[in-house]
Amino acid sequence: MGRRLKSEEDTAIDAQAASAEALRNSPDRFYNRELSWLQFNHRVLEEAGNHRHPLLERVRFLSISASNLDEFYMVRVSGLHEQAAAGLGDVSSDGLTATEQLTEIAAVVGSLTSDQQTCWAGLVSELTAAGIHILGANDLSAAERHWLEQWFDEEVFPLLSPIAVDPAHP
Repeated sequence: MGRRLKSEEDTAIDAQAASAEALRNSPDRFYNRELSWLQFNHRVLEEAGNHRHPLLERVRFLSISASNLDEFYMVRVSGLHEQAAAGLGDVSSDGLTATEQLTEIAAVVGSLTSDQQTCWAGLVSELTAAGIHILGANDLSAAERHWLEQWFDEEVFPLLSPIAVDPAHP
């Protein structure tokens, strides 16, 4: 019996195996943790646009998305800024440096915050139609502003301010 020539199918299988092996050793097999988290947060925001949820639940989803983004910047983005400032050349599992991750994050967050603003504008219209009005400081009379300032100083501010700062109560 002579040697069998490789068929096109065998060649294709070999190419797939080589491709799989290359991927197994490549950072391309990973998706960036920070970008993945931003995608998750965008899915939370999408729930704010889901009309099957009650209106105030949709407002809550938007607020969760905004709160999550604040925390993301305070914890994860600040850590990446520290790494970049320290000149660390470490790369994430997907092969990105801290500076590259910050660039990618900025692009994704620009879209996310734009979507949040669009969502908020739509929700404000729906809230108004439902008889719920969002007022700004300029929408209040002088007497209303005075009452609100006094209420804040007496009821809210004490909860936000530490009563004592010492080694036992940092």
